[in-house]
Amino acid sequence: MKTLFYVIAVISMTITSTKGQSDNPSTHQNGALVNDERCGSQPSIQEAVPFTSYPKGVQRVEPGEYPWVVMLSIENVAYFVGESPYTTCMGSIISKRFVLTVSSCFSLYGTENTSPRPRSIIISAGEIDLSTTPHCDDYTSCPLNVYIGESVKYYRDNGPAEGGKNIALVKTTQTIFFHDTVLPICLQHDALLYPPNFWGEIGIRVTASDQNLQQVGGHILSEEENTKLHESHLPGDMRSEDVNSVFGIGGTAAEVYHDSDIGGPLMIKKPIDNVPPRFYLYGIRSFKAETPVPPYASTFVYTKVSHYLEWILDNISE
Repeated sequence: MKTLFYVIAVISMTITSTKGQSDNPSTHQNGALVNDERCGSQPSIQEAVPFTSYPKGVQRVEPGEYPWVVMLSIENVAYFVGESPYTTCMGSIISKRFVLTVSSCFSLYGTENTSPRPRSIIISAGEIDLSTTPHCDDYTSCPLNVYIGESVKYYRDNGPAEGGKNIALVKTTQTIFFHDTVLPICLQHDALLYPPNFWGEIGIRVTASDQNLQQVGGHILSEEENTKLHESHLPGDMRSEDVNSVFGIGGTAAEVYHDSDIGGPLMIKKPIDNVPPRFYLYGIRSFKAETPVPPYASTFVYTKVSHYLEWILDNISE
């Protein structure tokens, strides 16, 4: 099986929260950089199955089924003997130069805007093999589809996920080559953005096991349940934030939580303007709530992407 890898070595980090003129990709000056004409589609599986349906229980992700999902392996030079030298998390391709993930992926570098060593961040895309961690000395010696990173931007900082505002952009120095197993996911726009909420609906989550990617349905909390999450089940530091900045997903007692799941997407499948349904990035996984919102046995907290669209669009100039 052919495995495609993208490597990002981050050489600078900045903290920014600039505001632009719009949070709608259709009208923002940088909007043309996202929502590629094939975004959110699944060309590698559509011959056999028209579209992935919402899974019942945990299912394995087929190669190329979600071509925007990536794994980030972040080198930890301070690891102890017997530990892995890499911290792993997930992300989603949103344009030819950017991957969206959570800022807590980079918390091992401290919260004082410390830049990781070049070539210390590896992003694997396409037909992802979780049993290996690819590496590359520099872009001149990297194989095809390997990229050097230019920067990481945090909305606020790279502190713990429980501190809130957990979102980051990773930029590549070279253009990501799109093909059937590597494509961006769509961002909400127009009718899917106003209003931006999908209370009580079901989405698809992608998580990581020891060997492969998995998918499972996600019950988005109702508006009332999400208010309860905000008032009683979030850490104290987050309760003063906008209630619409995060949302909860109800899980089961049997669900296994992996640290490498953070940054993983919660996707919704929607049609718009007579266009066949596509996948849209509704949330990115932040952390597991300490106490679940009834009646669920577990609750997972996701950063709501639409809440940060203006910041995302402001900061993806290529």
